Amino acid sequence: MNQRALSILRLLNDGQFQSGVSLARKLSCKRADISNALKNIDSYGIEIVKIRGQGYCWINPIVYLNKDSILRNSSIYPRKLDIALFDTLDSTNTLLLNNLEREVADNNCVPVVATEYQTKGRGRAGRAWHSGFGDSLTFSFGWWFDQGVSALSGLSLLIGIAVIRVLRSLSINCVRLKWPNDILFENKKLAGILIELRGENLGPSHAVIGIGINFKLSEVIKSSINKEIIDLSSISDVLFDRNQILSALLTEFLNILPIFRDYGFAYFKNEWISYHAFEGQVVSLILPNGSVVVGTVDGVIEDGSICLLTSSGRNSYKVGDISICLNNL
Repeated sequence: MNQRALSILRLLNDGQFQSGVSLARKLSCKRADISNALKNIDSYGIEIVKIRGQGYCWINPIVYLNKDSILRNSSIYPRKLDIALFDTLDSTNTLLLNNLEREVADNNCVPVVATEYQTKGRGRAGRAWHSGFGDSLTFSFGWWFDQGVSALSGLSLLIGIAVIRVLRSLSINCVRLKWPNDILFENKKLAGILIELRGENLGPSHAVIGIGINFKLSEVIKSSINKEIIDLSSISDVLFDRNQILSALLTEFLNILPIFRDYGFAYFKNEWISYHAFEGQVVSLILPNGSVVVGTVDGVIEDGSICLLTSSGRNSYKVGDISICLNNL
């Protein structure tokens, strides 16, 4: 999306009609530049109507992410957070990864990056994360550990617990976890987690933790996603403010991560199991080499590995993708 289009959206965010002449005057450009900048804007999930004699109107405007609002709703000491907000980025995780050395200089401050739109949003295993402009909450934050990378097993499961806690505190009930890093509602994906680690085996280490939550996806965006997904607007009548939820999530993360640092995932294991959507069900686990293991989910162990009861006994697996066996439905 070009910079002029982003500027036009800011002007149209009141949901009122504004003429092309008025917009051009405010942006010091030609009237034709307004029309050109808004070509194909619908591909970002943005609905703008143009009516002769009235001008342009953004009929599904967003509440932009706002640093003051995020901090105002948070119980975190403001200087503990270094929040950077963008209209568009390639990837919030990528930006933090590229700036780890600078951020490490002050590890008492938690860097947070959020954006209205990602051009190259990433999910686990190199998959793309699809969202439209301002229709999701996409953000990343950095965290530092004295422990090495090998001691951080179960971190993605821990972050899933934090997300579930926050959503349920807002009466968004019936949300569940799917091993290792998806948040589901009625077995449809509502949110995802991507964690990327850097550091030494013996420490210290750094984690960049990315979160994506669907708020109100347009039909254009939904049609581009090749899986069962859902958004908050489909499961609740409440119009949630992304600033409020981001604030609540950051507060929960800063509360839960020090406990994880001291006690590891074992401290949270039973809570995670209680949230798991597939606990006790027969699933197929596709391993990275393409082989498939079928078994009944029997919890997780202290390092976050999933346990399956199979024909060869109870086995644990650190990686893979699980899905419910069709003959188990």
